[in-house]
Amino acid sequence: MVTNPTEVQRLAEEIQDENWAFRAWIKSNFDLDEEQLMSVVQWLAEDVTAQIDCTTCANCCQVLSPALNQEDMQRLARALDLDVPSLQTMYLRQGEAGKWELPAPCPLLDDKLCRVYDARPKPCREYPHLHSDFRAHSIARIHDTFICPIVFNVVEGMKVELDWQDNDELDWLD
Repeated sequence: MVTNPTEVQRLAEEIQDENWAFRAWIKSNFDLDEEQLMSVVQWLAEDVTAQIDCTTCANCCQVLSPALNQEDMQRLARALDLDVPSLQTMYLRQGEAGKWELPAPCPLLDDKLCRVYDARPKPCREYPHLHSDFRAHSIARIHDTFICPIVFNVVEGMKVELDWQDNDELDWLD
């Protein structure tokens, strides 16, 4: 199991073409219904998550800039004893689409721990998003293999559990 974020990124770059071929196979393999696919994802995610302590990594907090909704901002503001405009001024930035987001690295990170863990925004609480439709969100999950050791190891485990053979997969993509 690979747990070091630097090693995860290096390996994800090395096997990038393989992962995109796997993603294409997942998208086109309709013999595997959504319930079966998500069962494998959930089983692997539980197993991998039990072996990786996110508080020793926090790479997602270092590189991602989650967009916040009004409820997220209100919750964060309360946790920091601020009003929303002060929160926006002190901790947030407006992204390209005009949405408020936490910049990377997250200003609420203290070493590798979130200072407002119980009040963290929904995108942070749900990351790495392995609970939602893997097939529909497969592009984002392949991108996450570069960031998150959990996602990287789950995708590698899926290749084994789903008996994916990569030897001919790249040929049909050309």
